[in-house]
Amino acid sequence: MKKTSSAVTRVSTDMFIQQGSWSMGFLFVVLLIYIGVGIGTSMGVNVREGIAEEDFFSITYRSTKGFMLVIGIISAYGFLSYYVRNGITRRDFFKGAALAAVYLSLAFPVVVGLVNWIIGMVTSHDASSTLLQMLDNNWLLILVSYGVQIFIYYLMGWMIGSGFYRFGWIRGLGWIALALVLIAFMDALWQFELASIWEQWLPVTTDFSVTLPVSLAGSLIVILIALILIRLITRRVTIKM
Repeated sequence: MKKTSSAVTRVSTDMFIQQGSWSMGFLFVVLLIYIGVGIGTSMGVNVREGIAEEDFFSITYRSTKGFMLVIGIISAYGFLSYYVRNGITRRDFFKGAALAAVYLSLAFPVVVGLVNWIIGMVTSHDASSTLLQMLDNNWLLILVSYGVQIFIYYLMGWMIGSGFYRFGWIRGLGWIALALVLIAFMDALWQFELASIWEQWLPVTTDFSVTLPVSLAGSLIVILIALILIRLITRRVTIKM
């Protein structure tokens, strides 16, 4: 038991440090873009409508989802092969990688919120603008929403990557379709940008109000489904050299 716990801790710590370094680089790039947009706007450069009014938190909130999807895919390829070839069982890798994703999803909102607060202090920017206004300036709600959603995007990437890793390109496309359905369901619960997928493809409407407990419960269901599927896919997968 102690050996297993040690292996899980090693995987979760190593992956969190590695993916955390990628995340810091990603945030630095987003910050440079944000500063560049601000400078361009002050100089009279024509910036796409809406971007100039957004704060750093709002811009990062949206772009982080795609980033987490990508590193989730990477975890299915690079990390799985590396750890199993070095004596870590598939089960321990699964547990460690899941923990690393949790750590990253908790750290992201806190770091981004802190940077946004510092920017607000330095520039006197309205820290309650855009996205926060959508959620009644409730920082707890926005942090919870942020963390839960990017964790799900990570799991979707991990699931897609695992599907391609085991089944190849043809059958792997089916995992993309499943991920899109789960993401659309999750986004409908949180009523953000992908919620309209339901209206475009299914005979339902997203014109309804979802309470926070319902959003959290629905997101928990999506998380459990994703974790179960990932475990089933990777349980006896052949490791590629």
